[in-house]
Amino acid sequence: MDILIRYGFSIEEIKNMMDTNTELQNIKDQDILELINFLTSVGCHEEHIMNIFTCNPFILNRDIDEVKKLIDTLNKLKIKKLDNIFDINPYLLNMTGDEIEIFYKENIDKGLTHKEIEKLLYKNISL
Repeated sequence: MDILIRYGFSIEEIKNMMDTNTELQNIKDQDILELINFLTSVGCHEEHIMNIFTCNPFILNRDIDEVKKLIDTLNKLKIKKLDNIFDINPYLLNMTGDEIEIFYKENIDKGLTHKEIEKLLYKNISL
């Protein structure tokens, strides 16, 4: 958890995240740092990352390879501004690439456009 303190989280914020996700005590700093670096590489800024972790502390114990697959799927679907989407809807990071593909296809089949589906991803819901 030292990495979270060095990143700028207060003790109170970390305590709140641990209250929400009791598995946080088992997370290695190196895993958190890898997630931070990856989110940064897709355009997330410090404020985005802090919001993502605070609102969705479950992302911290998610397998980084699964997060990468999710991002790859979103990129393949040409979803833009991932940093903003994750900031507004951090729960989207709990989904798998396959779930996103199914969500996208179902909405295309309903007649929604790519732009309309992209807007749905901004909704602060867990899909």
